[in-house]
Amino acid sequence: MNIEELVEIAAWIHDDEGYDLGASSTRDYRNAFWSRVIGVCYWGHPVYNPIPDPQWHLKDGGGGRPQSDDVAVSQPTRESYDCITGSGADHYRFEAVSIGVLPADQHVYPPERPAQDTPAFDAPATYPGDVTFDVVGQTLWDDYAEAGRVPDAQVGRWFGRTLYDYLTGMTMADSIAKHRGEWRTALGLKESA
Repeated sequence: MNIEELVEIAAWIHDDEGYDLGASSTRDYRNAFWSRVIGVCYWGHPVYNPIPDPQWHLKDGGGGRPQSDDVAVSQPTRESYDCITGSGADHYRFEAVSIGVLPADQHVYPPERPAQDTPAFDAPATYPGDVTFDVVGQTLWDDYAEAGRVPDAQVGRWFGRTLYDYLTGMTMADSIAKHRGEWRTALGLKESA
């Protein structure tokens, strides 16, 4: 994961979980948010980051001072980035600004494991069965074959979009109908009958 992807995850968690890091926030609140972000990057998360990336660490202010509330450190290079311009003030924004390589005496440490119980959507209570998902795969493969193409990385995109709408309440048939038009267009095919 690069620093831009880390910042995207930070903004996603911020927006999805309703954080406000502005003037009314406390340093402890901002530290808790930033620990969660770096923890999600380091340890992985079922919604925000399915692939753990243990290069990302926290740092403290040095000399016994508390954790920095918006700095990500890439290990082992110790390259550090300020990721929330204006943190603790209104009109803050998410962006990565390099602050250079930290000196060897700067305390850098891995985050604690974050809570994994904050899904962006409510999944069905029971697994709907493999056949439900096989329908999406078979439909995709058939359309790729019709276009004379082998399945490529975009299959994941179409599968993910279709399942996301299904998991957020759309019927599987409606979700396939919605997204099939998109992927057929991307494949250069006409609308399906």
